[in-house]
Amino acid sequence: MRPKVYVVGGGPGDPELLTVKGARLLGEARSVLYTGSLFPEEALKRLAPKAYLLDSKGMTLEEIVRALAEEAGKGGVVVRLHSGDPGLYGTLLEEKEALEALGIGVEVVPGVTAAFALAARAGLSLTAPEVAQAVAFTRLGVRTPVPEGQDPKSLAAKGLTLAIYLSGMHPKRLSRELLEAGLAPDTPVLFGHKVGQAGEE
Repeated sequence: MRPKVYVVGGGPGDPELLTVKGARLLGEARSVLYTGSLFPEEALKRLAPKAYLLDSKGMTLEEIVRALAEEAGKGGVVVRLHSGDPGLYGTLLEEKEALEALGIGVEVVPGVTAAFALAARAGLSLTAPEVAQAVAFTRLGVRTPVPEGQDPKSLAAKGLTLAIYLSGMHPKRLSRELLEAGLAPDTPVLFGHKVGQAGEE
C-alpha cells in the first residue's frame, strides 16, 4: 500500500475548532509533525495520545519533507499539522509536491482559518447585503512580494471585505495604504491576534 501523509488544518488554536475528521486523524495518528510555536505540546498530547510528536520549528522544508517521508514509510497514520487551513498562507503546495515526487500520497483536510474564527467570536458576518458580497484574503508584501493588484490597497478600492493576514506588525503602513485606497477613517475594522490561542487579543 502506498505511504500516505494527511495534511490537517488545525484551526486557529482552539482544539474545539478542529474538524471532526482532523480530530479523528490526530486520535489515530502514529506520528504528528507540528509547529511548536503554534500548537502547545500539552494540547497535542491530549488530541494525539498515541502519537510520536515531532516539532518542526526551525526545520527547513527539506528536513520537514524528509521527516514526513520517513514516518510515512513506517506505516500507520501520519499527520502534518498546519495552523488554520493548510491552503492559506502555508507551505502546502511545496510539501505536497515534494512528498508526491517521493511516491507518497497526500490527503488534505481543511481547517478553520483565523478570519472565520475571529468573525464568529465577534458575532459578525464577512458578507452583508448591499455592503459586501465578496471576501478577499490578502496580506502586505513584507518578506514575500504580493502580485500586482492583490495587495490590501488594490483590493480595498474594490469595496470587498478584506481578511488581511500576516500584517499585524505593520499597523501604520496598513492604515496608510487603506486610507490611500479611499476607505473612510471610520471604516469598521476587526483586529485579531492569536485568535483561539492563549493570549488572544
